[in-house]
Amino acid sequence: MHNVKKVTDLIGDDGKQYIKEHITELHPADIADIIETLDEEKKKELFNLLHTEIASKVIVEVNEHSRDQILEDINKEKLTDIVEEMSSDDAADLIADLPKEEAKDILEKLHWEDSTEVQKLLKYPEDTAGGIMQTELLSVREEMLVEDAIIQLMALSENIGDVPIVKHEMPISGIIDRNVISVNVNEDQEEVANIFKKYDLISLAVVDDDSRLVGRIQIDDIVDVLVEEASEDMLHMAGIYQDEKIMDPPLKSVRMRLPWLVINLATATLAASVVGLFQDTLQAMVILAMFMPIVAGMGGNAGTQALTVTIRGIALGELSFNNAKRAVLNGITIGVLNGVVTGVIMALIAYYWKGNYMLGIVLGLAMMVNLFIANFFGIIIPLVLKWLKIDPAVASSIFLTALTDCIGFFSFLGLATLFIKYLV
Repeated sequence: MHNVKKVTDLIGDDGKQYIKEHITELHPADIADIIETLDEEKKKELFNLLHTEIASKVIVEVNEHSRDQILEDINKEKLTDIVEEMSSDDAADLIADLPKEEAKDILEKLHWEDSTEVQKLLKYPEDTAGGIMQTELLSVREEMLVEDAIIQLMALSENIGDVPIVKHEMPISGIIDRNVISVNVNEDQEEVANIFKKYDLISLAVVDDDSRLVGRIQIDDIVDVLVEEASEDMLHMAGIYQDEKIMDPPLKSVRMRLPWLVINLATATLAASVVGLFQDTLQAMVILAMFMPIVAGMGGNAGTQALTVTIRGIALGELSFNNAKRAVLNGITIGVLNGVVTGVIMALIAYYWKGNYMLGIVLGLAMMVNLFIANFFGIIIPLVLKWLKIDPAVASSIFLTALTDCIGFFSFLGLATLFIKYLV
C-alpha cells in the first residue's frame, strides 16, 4: 500500500474495494503522504474511499494545497460527517478555511452542541491560546471517588494520557493539584509554546478572564505552532508573507513579494549613493572596487548571524529588554573579536596579493568597523522593532543590510580617501 504507483493502478483498475479494506491499516499521516503524491483527481478518489473516521484524521494531516483540492467539490453531507468526527479545534480550523457560505451551511448541519463549540472557537484569533485549544473536557467533583472518575475518564474516546495509580476509595480532593499551570485564552500561541517548553507539559489548561476553565491545549498542537512560527520567521526574513504557497498563482506571489523588493531596491540605491561620494577616489585607484564587495559581504554575513541568534532568542523568550544590555555587550565583543581576526587576515591577503601595505591596513580597518557595526545592530534592530511592536523577523534584515552596505562602503572608501597618497 505504500507504493504510490500501486495505489494509482488500483484506483484505475477497479481495485477500490481492496484499497477501502486495507488502507485503514495505515496511519492517517501515511495515508496523507500517499494522497499528496497523487494528481488532483486521484486525490479526491482516494479520499472519498476512506471511512468517515479515518477521513477526519487524514484531512488534518494533508498539506493545505491538497486539502483545498479535496474540499473543492466534496459532498456536503460527507464533509459534515467528517467535521463531527473531529476534535473541536481541528473542526474550527477546517471550517475557518471554508468559504463563508459553505462554512455557514456546515455549521447549520452539525449537531447543535458541536456547532456551538466550534463557533465559540472561531471567535478567537487563530494565533492565540483560544484559537488552538480544544473544548472537550472531563470535569469531576472533588467529592467523587477516584475509581468513579477513572471509569468516566476511560469511557472517553480521547487519548487520556497518564492515569495516576492510587487508592480507588480516595476522593478526588485527596489527590487534586491546586497549583495547576494555566494560560489565558487570549495569550499569543508563541508564548503558549514557551510555557510548554518551560514546564515540560503535554497538556495545558486554558482559562478566561474570570479564571474559568474553557479548554485545553495538547502537545501535538504546540508542535504545529513551533513549526508554523519557525516557518513564519524564515519566510519573513526572506521578505515573504506566511500565507504564500508554492502553488499560488504567480500574480498573487508577485503582489506579496514586490513591496519588499522595492524597499530593497531603495536601500541598494542608498548604498550606491554612498559609493558615488567617493567617485574620484575610485577613479584614482580602480583596484579598490575589487575589494568593496568583500567588506560589504562580510558585514552582511556577520549581521545575519547576529540577527538570526537574536530573533531566535526573542522567539524563545531567552532575550528580553531586561537582559538586553548583556546581549548587546556580548554582541559588541563578538563583533570586535571577529573583526580583528578577519581584518588581519584580509589585510595580509591584500598585502601579499597587491604588494601594498596601506591597502591591507585600510581593508583590515574597514573590515573591523563593519563587523562591529553588523554585530551591534544585528542585536539592536530586532529589539527596537520588538519595542515598536513590529515583528522583528519582518523588517530586520532589510535595515541591517542597508547599514552594513552603507557603513562598509563608507568606512573602506573613506579610509582609502584619507590615505590616498599612500595607496597610489
